[in-house]
Amino acid sequence: MTATDYRPGDVAAIFGVRSSAPTNASLPDLVSALFATLAWFQSFFVSLCAALFEPLPLPTSTRRAAVTIAIARSLGAVTPSHWPIRIVTEIPLAVMGSVLKRVPALDGVVYRPIKIKVDRERHEPDLSALGIPDYNDKSRVVGAEWVATREWFAAGLRTDVVLFLHGGAFCLYSPRSYRPVTRQLAKLGFTVLAANYRKSPKHPFPSGLHDAIAAYLWLVRDEGVDPARILLLGDSAGGALALGLFQAISALDLPRPAAVALWSPCLNMDLRLSDTVIANADKDFLSIITNERLGIVRLYAGEHVVRAGKAAMDEFLAHPYVNQTTAQPTCPVLIQSSPAEQLAACISKFYENQNPATARVQHDLLVDTPHDPFFLGVLIPLTANRDLVQLGFQRLWTWWRDVQEGAVPFGKVQRTWHADGRVEVVNDTTGNAVQVVEE
Repeated sequence: MTATDYRPGDVAAIFGVRSSAPTNASLPDLVSALFATLAWFQSFFVSLCAALFEPLPLPTSTRRAAVTIAIARSLGAVTPSHWPIRIVTEIPLAVMGSVLKRVPALDGVVYRPIKIKVDRERHEPDLSALGIPDYNDKSRVVGAEWVATREWFAAGLRTDVVLFLHGGAFCLYSPRSYRPVTRQLAKLGFTVLAANYRKSPKHPFPSGLHDAIAAYLWLVRDEGVDPARILLLGDSAGGALALGLFQAISALDLPRPAAVALWSPCLNMDLRLSDTVIANADKDFLSIITNERLGIVRLYAGEHVVRAGKAAMDEFLAHPYVNQTTAQPTCPVLIQSSPAEQLAACISKFYENQNPATARVQHDLLVDTPHDPFFLGVLIPLTANRDLVQLGFQRLWTWWRDVQEGAVPFGKVQRTWHADGRVEVVNDTTGNAVQVVEE
């Protein structure tokens, strides 16, 4: 199916070339904008009332989660810029992160911001052979932040290191706004390096990937961290960067990390190929990605691609570091996502494409959670009866211990995790997975 097969208002419109030239609004334009605003308020209040009073679209989710998802979905659907989202979400999260940094006595977790000076010889390999251009020939600094418990900092240990690449549609957030998440990772026992990669629209693809590679090589070559003790972890857009980072260093025959963990990764930005973007719209909050006025895909592609027209956009969407559903990572991979999220189709396609003879992929589906449950779930409980997000964090640590002990089998395993304690095996090619039922 091509973009021309879609009706007006469908997701294909977000890829169209939009003029950046200013125009004078006519009276019909103003009237149209007014009616659009009224329609949004109507949709917002209907969604909010449904979340507050009607049966939940995700049966075992909490009411607070339903209300939060409804508000986020309504905001993302109409915002013409990423700035309102920054104001509503990123500023409060950054304030919370600042409080966590200044009161380490709360849980013994310490945050130490650093600056990585990128050396082009040591940290910036030539990616042109991979079809990845470099738009920045100048020296630069990549911001980052160490996060660990006070005891780990005192011991100066560099084991169980997570290179964390945060989400945010490639244009939002920072390590500071993600401190509630990295705090949880540190409490598990990880030493976290959270990289503040460059973001669109100022720095489109592949700027973030270049920064992720630079941060990884700095860890290995400057800090002396053993690659066999490094876990690449990313959520949503950061999951795409984490997988792209592993692909790049593997293709260049550089030292590879021990494993990759992906939380609700955005592995395909061509939303025309993902039926769950529309089918799961009432259960999730990713209306930001189908907002035609905002154009997240256009922002990530860059103005040079948008101005070049449809052929250039199609080429961008097919780039193997943008559409990564056919990637074949050779290390252990843990995917943790929701079966009800709007990115479910592209995540499932990645899992299905893995070769069971060479892959070591495990996919945990956290039932009745939205997209990126680990980001939202550290702020509010997402599921009743049992907190699947906290269970997911413990599962990540257990899997990492298996990675370190060489106990992750070849093959593919997919499980569903329920709020009532049930763990069901959906698919298993290893012969080692066991169905777990908890009373």
